[in-house]
Amino acid sequence: MTSSLGLAGDLDDVELIEDVEAAFGIRLVDEEISRCSTVGQLFELIEARLPEMPSGQSCATAMCFYRLRRALQPHSAIALKPKTSIMALRAVPVRKLHRIIEAECGLRPPPQYITLWGCLALLFVAVFPFGLFAIGMPWWVALPSAAFGVGFYWFAPIRLPDEAETFGDLVRIVASRSIGALADQGARIGPKEAWKAFTDVLSDHTQLLKTEIWPETLLLAPKKATA
Repeated sequence: MTSSLGLAGDLDDVELIEDVEAAFGIRLVDEEISRCSTVGQLFELIEARLPEMPSGQSCATAMCFYRLRRALQPHSAIALKPKTSIMALRAVPVRKLHRIIEAECGLRPPPQYITLWGCLALLFVAVFPFGLFAIGMPWWVALPSAAFGVGFYWFAPIRLPDEAETFGDLVRIVASRSIGALADQGARIGPKEAWKAFTDVLSDHTQLLKTEIWPETLLLAPKKATA
C-alpha cells in the first residue's frame, strides 16, 4: 500500500506548502500545486527551480553549524560540537533561542511545539469562559478569564522538536528550514541537498519518519487523495 503524509486537506496542506516555500525561498504556482498528488510531484516543482538558484561549493549544514555555534557558544559552558547534547543550551529559553537564530544568524528556527502548560492554557481559553456563562456569571467576569488564558498561553514555555537531541540535530533542522537563504549565501544546493532539506521540512507535518517519505508517498490521506 502506498504511504501517505496523512494530510486531511483542511489547511494543513496549505501550511506545508508555505513551509516548503519559506525553506527554499521560492513561490509555487497554485495551479501547479493543485496537480500534485505525491511528494515526488511536489519535489519536481522545486527541482525545476533549482537551476535559477545559486549553486555554491560550501556545505549548507557546515555553514549553519559555524553560524549557530558563533551565536550560541556564549550561552553554553562547554564547547558546542555536533554530538553535544542539546541540554548544553538548557539555560537558553526556547523563545530566546529562536530569536537568536532569526536575528543574529538570519536563519529560520525549528518549528515551535507548545508544552503541556500551553495546551492547558488553550483549554482554559476555550472552556472556562463558557463554563462561567453557563452558571450565570456576567460577561465582565467571563471575559477577563479568557484574557487570562490567552496571557498564560503566550507566556507558556515552548519546546524544541523531539528529534533535536544534539546540537548537530538543531543545526540540521535549521539548515533544512533555511536552505534557500544559505544557497543565496554560497551553499551548494543540488537535487540531493534539496531532497534532504525537502524531506526534513515534510517530516514536521507528518507522523512518517524521514526515511519513510518517498517520491510516491501521497500528500493527502488516501480518501482525500481519491476524492
